[in-house]
Amino acid sequence: MSLHDKINILEVIARYSYSYDGRDADGFAHLFTEDGIFEVMYAGGHHPELRLESRAAIYEWASQRHQQVIKDIQDRHFQSGTLFDVLTWEHAQTRTMVLITHQGTDDAAPRPVLSGVYHDRWRKTRSGWQIAQRTLHHDHRRPYLSR
Repeated sequence: MSLHDKINILEVIARYSYSYDGRDADGFAHLFTEDGIFEVMYAGGHHPELRLESRAAIYEWASQRHQQVIKDIQDRHFQSGTLFDVLTWEHAQTRTMVLITHQGTDDAAPRPVLSGVYHDRWRKTRSGWQIAQRTLHHDHRRPYLSR
């Protein structure tokens, strides 16, 4: 894998934050392959709290989440520490730490709401690198979907 490929994957990771936090459900969904999977697992859990199994399902979920979010609350996904575990010309696997915060218009500072690690499988497509599967492993006791 070339340095160019690594940079492209890191850019998709950044686009994930900007598109979701910017409430761009279409841009968010198009970071995934057509058959892409997004799931959320509580650390130590055996079954996902959430599992979406297509770009269309990911789009629908993101659209609904964006409509449910209070207009005066801003989500922020801070992703860092990406490690490349598998590197080939057509596939990759990464791990990326994430801290998700909320901040309202009256809040002096952002409030942490979730932290964890994204485990990603990547596929190189005609459109470039896309997420084939993203699994969030978090260790908060409060369910992900209640945020």
